[in-house]
Amino acid sequence: MRAELTTAPSAPAAPARGRDKEQALKEACEEFAALFWEQAVRAMRRTVPKTGLLDGGAGEEVFQGLLDGEYARQVARAEGSLAAVLFRQLKPLTKN
Repeated sequence: MRAELTTAPSAPAAPARGRDKEQALKEACEEFAALFWEQAVRAMRRTVPKTGLLDGGAGEEVFQGLLDGEYARQVARAEGSLAAVLFRQLKPLTKN
């Protein structure tokens, strides 16, 4: 006897299910701003020449990328950030 596990396909999560539209918009703005700042930091870091003396190799590159991502998320959550400006601009559109 063979038992088969069947699962019902899950419905795609609605962006504002169980949440306020404004909260969903705020989170989306923070995610967008974090992505923007992460790309900006990554581009700036590429301009810094490596001397070879203190370079940490592949491990440093991985952890530097993680750190840059966290810096970007913190900047995106800051008061008066790009995310806050985007949220103020897009908030009137959630009234409909």
